[in-house]
Amino acid sequence: MKLKALIALACPSALGKVMLQNIRFNAWLRVQVFVSGFAIMALELLGSRLITPVFGNSTSTWGSLIGVVLAGLAGGYQYGGKLADRSPTRVRFSTILFTGAVFVILVPFIAPSALALSLSLGLGDRYGPVLATTLILGLPTFLLGMTSPFALRMGAQQLASLGNLSGNLYSISTVGSILGTFGTVFVLIPLWDVRSIIFGLGVILMLVAVIWLPRFSVIIAALFILLLATSATSTLTQVIARSGSVVYEKETPYSLLDVVDLDTRRTLYLNGLPQSAMDINDPTRLVYAYTAFFNFGFVINPDLKDVLFVGGGGFSGPKYFLSTHPGVQVDVAEIDPDVIETARKYFAVNPDPRLNVFNEDGRLYLSETGKTYDLIVLDAYAKSYVPFHLLTREFMQLVASHLSPNGVVISNLIGSLVGDTSNLVRAAYKTASDVFPNSIVFATQKFGGFVQNVILVYDKAASPRLTALLNNRTASAGEY
Repeated sequence: MKLKALIALACPSALGKVMLQNIRFNAWLRVQVFVSGFAIMALELLGSRLITPVFGNSTSTWGSLIGVVLAGLAGGYQYGGKLADRSPTRVRFSTILFTGAVFVILVPFIAPSALALSLSLGLGDRYGPVLATTLILGLPTFLLGMTSPFALRMGAQQLASLGNLSGNLYSISTVGSILGTFGTVFVLIPLWDVRSIIFGLGVILMLVAVIWLPRFSVIIAALFILLLATSATSTLTQVIARSGSVVYEKETPYSLLDVVDLDTRRTLYLNGLPQSAMDINDPTRLVYAYTAFFNFGFVINPDLKDVLFVGGGGFSGPKYFLSTHPGVQVDVAEIDPDVIETARKYFAVNPDPRLNVFNEDGRLYLSETGKTYDLIVLDAYAKSYVPFHLLTREFMQLVASHLSPNGVVISNLIGSLVGDTSNLVRAAYKTASDVFPNSIVFATQKFGGFVQNVILVYDKAASPRLTALLNNRTASAGEY
């Protein structure tokens, strides 16, 4: 204090300049910490959009994302603290942040190769996401993790105020992460594609980093950004091999959506997997064999009138029912608004007074409606993602409560009848059997050991037709 007082008396303008520089330094340091915290959580959430199209939206995928990001941060905290003690300079700090920004921008370019490598090693859906996430997000999160302890070391001027400073910086970083979480989920993803968001995050990180870098580094940064912006042609869809021309592509709040034409067939892909197909020349014809099993509802209850589809996709089943059964009323509960819009625009889902579409989760819709149905088709399950809340006993009880006295449930799952790949089908069958008096399973291919669409049929009132089928014959795979 005596030295500052002497300086103030001797040269008051010099002290004011120093104090102003300190204020600017402390403010900018907090901006950098905030942006870094924002980017870390945003990157973790965006990483899921890169990995789930290949490995599925499973607990293994999310566990890999969370674990790898935490490991990267832990390593960054440790090494960043050591490096800060050796050389706590502004240039070093900005260099770390700038390098992290570079690797953030490179994430969409690294992802296709990392995902392809993870697939080629045969690690499966369980361990493949660990390697893929490590290759894609490991280094960026490590570098961004280094910034927090480095910022603390740079800002620490007095030991007595170290606790207050550390609390302040980590609070700012956490607030950044909170806003990064909500901002990414509710604002960024609905507005822009993943690659654009990641590119924007990297650019912002670079902008807050270059403030303490030499002018030459700033020029290099500008050239680097310009180069990537003009050559950004890599897309995640390169990892997923498929034929045909892409008619439409969009990243929805729930999945990567593609519409692909091949000859006269138009296919809807969600996260790289085919969900629905349409004959362009005959839009109501059932293209996929498994959809023909939806007719089983009429075998059990020929007089059914009210039908609910949980899961819309390309609306193959609803369109077919409306065209072949004039007296049927069809409701569809589809959670993704972009899937609904895509079906209307590209899959000939035209306005029809007998068709009601609800943009809502199937379970939520059933919990809110008082309507009962003669047939409920559960077609919201995919190979890469099975919404577990649509498989529980409680959900099946909810479904049963919305069936008419002779109501039927048809469920479409991906699995097999034997082997390890039959576990999901067996579990779903057992759960439903606790609720419904009759249950029967059909493979849609001749050999039930293949992974395929498996159809499960339940009825509410022990229909004589289904009971006779169960008692008098054994259904062969591929027959009904």
